[in-house]
Amino acid sequence: MNPKTRQLSKRSNILGLTAICGIVGPIFYAIVIGIVGYLQPDYSHISQSMSELGASDVPYALIINTLGFPLLGIFMIAFALGIDRGISSNKASRVGPALIVLSGVSLIMTGIFPCDPGCIDVTWVGVTHSIFATVAAISFAIAPVLVAIRQWSDSRWRSYTTFSWITAVITLLLSMLYSLDIFESQDGLFQRLSMGLPLIWMEITSIKLLRVTRENP
Repeated sequence: MNPKTRQLSKRSNILGLTAICGIVGPIFYAIVIGIVGYLQPDYSHISQSMSELGASDVPYALIINTLGFPLLGIFMIAFALGIDRGISSNKASRVGPALIVLSGVSLIMTGIFPCDPGCIDVTWVGVTHSIFATVAAISFAIAPVLVAIRQWSDSRWRSYTTFSWITAVITLLLSMLYSLDIFESQDGLFQRLSMGLPLIWMEITSIKLLRVTRENP
């Protein structure tokens, strides 16, 4: 194998790994949230936020604050690197992957700084958690729009542009409903929808990235 072929093979392997991270991340996160929620019989996925599973006073907080938010953040960072290398780029569209990295880093920080009991900000740790959680949500909601710019400029990805736009628009609407507490008794549901939709986008985009990697080693 000549040096150029070896380099291309190495690049393909790295892209494939980032794609797998993007596929595994959302699924593993959903499993962790589901299991920890099940272990707390008084917890409601409909009315309570996901951060409450990692609050400082709950029994399984360590699981959420290690295998939940931070691990998902690491998977998201890997996914962003894959998108940056796997889709044709221009200067303007590099912001998309950067926002995904920002969201991933912020999720890691939400695990380091858990929310206060009931996720009612009292201590500086709880306030810090809320700030990073907000940054993570907003960054991840906007990112698909900017990634769509790259997708449109790459013939291999052009058919995914509309999906990315729709994901961002619906996610932002759901995020607004969640932040305004219009349906307070369903806050947990709206939070899951506003985070779940971009995670589904991440999942589908990663599957496409893996396919592109295999087609163009």
